Amino acid sequence: MATLTTPITSARRFCQTDSTGLTDALGIEFANEALLDFRRRLLSAGVDAAQIQESYADMAADTGTYTYPSDMFWLKAIELNYTSAVGQDYITATQVDVSNLPNMESFGWLRENANANSPYFDDRGDWLEIFPTPNSANSQGIRIFYYLEPTEYTATSDTIAYPESLDNRILAYRIAMGYYRMLNKFDEATRFDAEYEKRVKDIIATLSRGSQQPIQAQVSPLTGWEF
Repeated sequence: MATLTTPITSARRFCQTDSTGLTDALGIEFANEALLDFRRRLLSAGVDAAQIQESYADMAADTGTYTYPSDMFWLKAIELNYTSAVGQDYITATQVDVSNLPNMESFGWLRENANANSPYFDDRGDWLEIFPTPNSANSQGIRIFYYLEPTEYTATSDTIAYPESLDNRILAYRIAMGYYRMLNKFDEATRFDAEYEKRVKDIIATLSRGSQQPIQAQVSPLTGWEF
């Protein structure tokens, strides 16, 4: 499989420079920017572009706020179980925010009156709030599915993983874009940004047709979720 050396070398060729101008350190930095942006773009388009993790947390009485796992990159789903035994009767919570509260109600109303059989949650960045607020504790009452944070590159010898391996030119174009932006050559940067965007859209279109690599969930028990 290709290593990060390949797109960095391609970017140097695109930019008509060498390792003195576009150093390995810069290439790694710009490649990591591409990695994170590309993964976010795929996930926001509904493509499973990272390993899915499944984790549990205890639901505490009179506590509606909980922190996310520290290795979460992108949230997939929240499931809640207010009353049943561990591993049973989880219900997928509907995401809400201040712009789409059901029936124009307030968060305060949801805390007290939301139906546990039709629960909600609000994503607050590093933490979430669930509705209704639990009246009693329930072991492993919160189940979260999320995508793991991708492993960033640290050396040019690092292997390019899936899905970037489908077309490592997405890294090369983004590295070239970053290099030209650093030099304030924005016309050239825009040209390579357009190439990057085209590759990203092509891969999203391909993977959206169901050809992506199968991804298996892994269970990871968590503690200390209470906010």
